[in-house]
Amino acid sequence: MRHLESGEVAAYLDNALAPADRSRIEAHAGECDECRAELIEAEWLLSTRPRVRRWYVPAGAVAAAAAVILLLWARPVSGPARSSGYREPVVTTSVAPAIVAPRGTATAARLLVWTAVPSADRYRLTLFDETGSVVWETQTTDTTALLPDSMRLRPGTNYLWKVEAQTGWNRWVASDLVEFSLVPPRP
Repeated sequence: MRHLESGEVAAYLDNALAPADRSRIEAHAGECDECRAELIEAEWLLSTRPRVRRWYVPAGAVAAAAAVILLLWARPVSGPARSSGYREPVVTTSVAPAIVAPRGTATAARLLVWTAVPSADRYRLTLFDETGSVVWETQTTDTTALLPDSMRLRPGTNYLWKVEAQTGWNRWVASDLVEFSLVPPRP
């Protein structure tokens, strides 16, 4: 004779069994002391536990209705249509960093300087040569970057650089691409 499984005990106590299965379990519990004790103990545990009021379903419905009302109330009546091809609108509230120096022709370019961006926590600087190849790249929390001593910029060569400011998680705002060249040294 096999004993009752825990799922059968739970279904019996929840009144979730067909009449034939319920009769079978009652007949088995009448003959098996171990299964009868398990049924009695499980029923006792269920009867002594504190009753939880089942108000969470109405509260959930009220919260969902309130959310729908807020969404409808806060939605603009007219405005620009959003393209379905984008996941979210473009953020245009951040000011882009502006390149301060070097610009145009310069006698030296060891220190690169740009303006700060409100709420930016990091800047990414990229320096290109005249062919568009990346010459140097760095990230910093400051608004200046010093070229490493190992980097030698050639006089008379055009260089381009830009700065990107991180204004949020995976959100960057970029400066314009600015060109500069070093004046050849005088003899």
